[in-house]
Formats: sequence, C-alpha cells, structure tokens
Amino acid sequence: MSQDSDSPPEISVAAPAYNEAEGIEAVVRGWMDVIDRLGLSAEVVVHDDGSTDGTGEILRRLAGEFPALRVVGGGRNRGYGHAAASAIEACRGEYIATIDSDGQFDLADLAAFREGIANGHPAGITGYRTQKNDRLARVVADRCLNLIVRTLFGTGLRDTNCALKLIRRDHLQQLTLESTGFSLPTEICLKLEAGGVQLGERPVSHRDRETGETKLKVVRTGWRMLRFLWYLKRQLSLQRSGIVRELKKP
Repeated sequence: MSQDSDSPPEISVAAPAYNEAEGIEAVVRGWMDVIDRLGLSAEVVVHDDGSTDGTGEILRRLAGEFPALRVVGGGRNRGYGHAAASAIEACRGEYIATIDSDGQFDLADLAAFREGIANGHPAGITGYRTQKNDRLARVVADRCLNLIVRTLFGTGLRDTNCALKLIRRDHLQQLTLESTGFSLPTEICLKLEAGGVQLGERPVSHRDRETGETKLKVVRTGWRMLRFLWYLKRQLSLQRSGIVRELKKP
C-alpha cells in the first residue's frame, strides 16, 4: 500500500532524476503499481537534479496524484551522486531502497530483498546484475570496474555499483557520501563494509533503457570513477590506521 499518513513507512524508495521527461511518468507509475502489488508501506522520494526538459513538472504533477510521492531538489544540476545522496537524506522509512529513474531496474525485486533481510541479512541487501543489458563498451567497462573494486578493497560483493539496494536507513544515513558521480553505489557498499556492516546479495533484473539517453559517458565516467576509487582507498586506509577519523554524521 502507498504511504499517505504521517507515520514513517517501512520502505522509502530513493531515486535521482535528470532529464528523464520521456519516461519518468511510466517509471513512477510502475513503482506505484509494484508498491501496491507487494502491499508495501512505502514512500517514493525523487530528487530532480536540475532537469531542463520538464522532468520536474511531470514529477510535481504526479505528486498531486500519488500522496506517497515526494519530489525534492530542483535548482542547478549537481550530478548523479549528489542527487542520489540528497534523495537518501530526505527518506523517512526504516529501510531505503535506492534505484535509478531510467526504468532499467525492476522495483519488484524488492520482494526477494525483503526475504534476504528476514533470513540472515538484517542490515540490507545489494543487487547484482546477472546480465547487464547495455552497449558492449559499457558492459565491458562495468565488468572491469567490479574486478578493480574487488582487487583494491578485498570485497566479496560481485556488483557494488548496482544501483538497486535495500539498506537500513540508520546505516545509510549515517554515512558521509562524497561522490558526485556514478560511483556512489560503490561508495555506499565499501563504506558500510569498512564500518563493519555486512550486506547480503540477490540477483536483479536489468532491462534495456526504453526512452531517453544515458548520462553515462564511458571514458569520462570511467576515469572519474578510477580517481574516486583511489581516493577512497587512501581514505579508508588512513581510517584503519587511526590517522583520520571515520567520516560519519553526528
């Protein structure tokens, strides 16, 4: 069921959105259908990252139709990571489900995530894409990224940069999230692990984008991600050595 009262919901769905006017209405309606079908107590928080194509106007119209939808943000475009982190910060649910707004992930996978939480992974679940439906260059880049992350950080997680996750709000909102780009999902996984929070994994669906264009540019995004991973590696090493304190919100 959609969340329409003042009491905190079980799940908050947090998503960034930037220039997704062609598909955002269908995506939001799909999310609401899943929430009703699964019988969830849920809200949906979408951060409009300074869209210039009418995405914000569509979202605000939908918010008038769906009391469970809250639209935050606007203003200037500040990047995927900032928008996703801002949506997370605005959430009120016991758990936060992070997802992209381009329709490539299926919110119905939350059913398996909730089972995983009930069966041994109370901190949360991160998805892994068994098959990434995208251009070959992006698929290869993504596989290389996961190999680099596992090698640099020693994590056993298969797909840290999968956007679809379900994590306890108190774990997620305590993190100081620094990435402004597409490395934010990986930052979340690695900082939680560094703090002793263990996430479970579940396979997720990954679909072709039906509308609009991806904002991810392989070479530029890959270079920025590598630089951020090197920064994060040094930061976590300094924390473990006690040279700098762990970056958590008070």
